[in-house]
Amino acid sequence: MSAPGSVALPDFRYDIEADWHPLLTCNFRCSYCFFPTNVLGQKLRIFASVEDWRGAFDATGKRWLIHITGGEPTIYPQFVDLCDGLTRTHIISLNTNLSNSCVKEFARRIDPLRVSFINAGLHIDERRRRRGVERFIEHARDVQDAGFRIIPTIVATPAVVAELPELTAQFAAQGLWLTPKILRGEFEGRQYPQGYRAEDQSMLRTAILQAREHYADRFAGADAMGRPSIDVFSDDELLASYPDFAGRPCSAGMKFVRISPNGDVHRCSRKTPLGNLLRGTMQLNPTPTLCDTKYCVYFCKKYTADAAAMPLTSAMPRPSLSGLSIPAKHAVPLGRRALL
Repeated sequence: MSAPGSVALPDFRYDIEADWHPLLTCNFRCSYCFFPTNVLGQKLRIFASVEDWRGAFDATGKRWLIHITGGEPTIYPQFVDLCDGLTRTHIISLNTNLSNSCVKEFARRIDPLRVSFINAGLHIDERRRRRGVERFIEHARDVQDAGFRIIPTIVATPAVVAELPELTAQFAAQGLWLTPKILRGEFEGRQYPQGYRAEDQSMLRTAILQAREHYADRFAGADAMGRPSIDVFSDDELLASYPDFAGRPCSAGMKFVRISPNGDVHRCSRKTPLGNLLRGTMQLNPTPTLCDTKYCVYFCKKYTADAAAMPLTSAMPRPSLSGLSIPAKHAVPLGRRALL
């Protein structure tokens, strides 16, 4: 129990992290999204009740950090009830465009001390098309004022970079500091991040540094409070060189998994299945394994670093590129997933 007058600190300790896609459906159509429009527009299918999902996570006997993404998670039926049920035992984080009106209910009902962070994507073209910029500001301030650690982010397309100073000032005046996220992969016929002009790179480095400094106090003591897994404050590093994790030991599959809408569990991409959460058949790897695929750079950095910090054992693979086959195409090429 906390001493009288003391400030409660969140307990973000967990046994395993999940990148959970309860749905792939989305109400936005962003030009840089890697999902095709037929996937984004597919009929939303529910594979389990709120109680069944909570029971499935609880049945593992582990405390989870559940990164809820999509698609757009807030359009999932009974979304706030789902978050309420999960946060009774586990910790969550969100990747959302804050478009659904249930965001207000989320801010009222969910305990901020059970939410690691909220990555709030400002997809400015979609917002303007829908006349929804003010709605984003309203919802972002609702969750921020309720005590949640919210990071408003904006994907740094060339058009966004051109007006980034103005956008940053506009949102800062509302108490919201934008953090740019670097484009990855092909966009409008060019490959990124190498497709940025020198002056664009310079502007992005400055903007990311400013965001890093702005959020430094809010994320002070991050070791105890849980540094955000989506570490957009280091995206400037990606401008110099995009990391290749092939052949490195990684604790994904051991301390991290990807969960699909139907409960299927994979190490990260769909290459390595690990059972099904809803059926109770999930089997985790006992030790780190060598990276042989591609996924979200933030999780790749986190869990290769985690594996590198572990004492080497006879069961742990040694890094080697000999005989390693890296598929050219994956079913879910989530190296760009963090753009959501």
